[in-house]
Amino acid sequence: MKRLLCLTPNPVEGACDRHRVYEFLPYLQRAGFETTVRPMATPTLYRALQARGRIATKAAHTSFCGLRRLWDLTSMHRYDMVMINREVFPFFTPVMETLVFWRQPRVVFSFDDAIYEGHEDVSQLTHPWLYRLKHSAGVKQVIGRSSHVIAGSNHLAAYARQYNNNVSVVPTVVDLDQYTYLPRKPKAGTAINIGWWGSRSTSPYLSVVNGAFKKLVAMHGDRVQFTIWGDGEYRSDVPNTRIVPFSLAAELEELAKVDIGVMPMPDTRWTRGKCAFKAIQYMARGIPAVVSPVGMSAELVEDGVNGLWAGNEQEWVSALDRLIRDQALRERFSIAGRRTVEQNYSLQVWGPRLAALLDHIIEEPCAVAAPRTVSASS
Repeated sequence: MKRLLCLTPNPVEGACDRHRVYEFLPYLQRAGFETTVRPMATPTLYRALQARGRIATKAAHTSFCGLRRLWDLTSMHRYDMVMINREVFPFFTPVMETLVFWRQPRVVFSFDDAIYEGHEDVSQLTHPWLYRLKHSAGVKQVIGRSSHVIAGSNHLAAYARQYNNNVSVVPTVVDLDQYTYLPRKPKAGTAINIGWWGSRSTSPYLSVVNGAFKKLVAMHGDRVQFTIWGDGEYRSDVPNTRIVPFSLAAELEELAKVDIGVMPMPDTRWTRGKCAFKAIQYMARGIPAVVSPVGMSAELVEDGVNGLWAGNEQEWVSALDRLIRDQALRERFSIAGRRTVEQNYSLQVWGPRLAALLDHIIEEPCAVAAPRTVSASS
């Protein structure tokens, strides 16, 4: 058995960790890996960080989790390889990662956001000042010292290749056994449900479509409704809007109620690194998607083929109005979107590929070229 340690920032509740680490475990086991996953945050800390306040809980659990993470680092030598998903510790990159490199020569670094940029506007995040201590400049040092880098998109891979020759693209994917296909056949007289899936950190992107949503209500009245899922504290002034807090257990059930999925984003250095995962979720369930053509969204969604693009408010109104009125178009995009995910963004496709990649790295270390040296000022 090949012993693999995966260091993740969050437990299974974290979408990135769930879909980039935990769901791959059966495929890794079948490939001969004995995999141990060590999240930094406990479930209690993870839930606390999603809400405002609870400072005492956050401080106490962060201290505990930090000490636990240091203890994790003492066992690096027991494993044949370590995979870091995004970060070892939420802050001060690459301090903790450097400790990993000292104790383990074979390290794979995986990331699916432009964490080397950081959030450009942290004002609407839960703890804005903390985000100034995250990621950014230290990420390139981690990339440069890693044996191999796994990027979630071509955009992220292009950045990583500036500092390391050994870079592979593995998108963030869904398990088709969980994300089963639901044919789009709404009942006569029922409202069209337009859904947005996200979190507190991405709910500010709804400002891109807020005006369009209001115009759609003016055009269609109660024939259209909206579901905002994942940020229970979000407040909307759009009529016919239902706010649903994050619940892992209810996610697929809520997705089944959506007729059209939206993924709006401003065009920034941070969002260009986004891996279009919410659109992948919609399309896997057969939900036609309308997206801002930013980052990987423009690769995943082919405008007019398996979904629609919208670059400004009028385009959002036009695209959504078109889908509201045209059931046949929704059905066509439903089928095409599901096919796109089945072929290119499913766990069933990428599970064996990731296992084979890690097996290559661990079995043939001599074939892996030494990563480039990165100076702190580069």
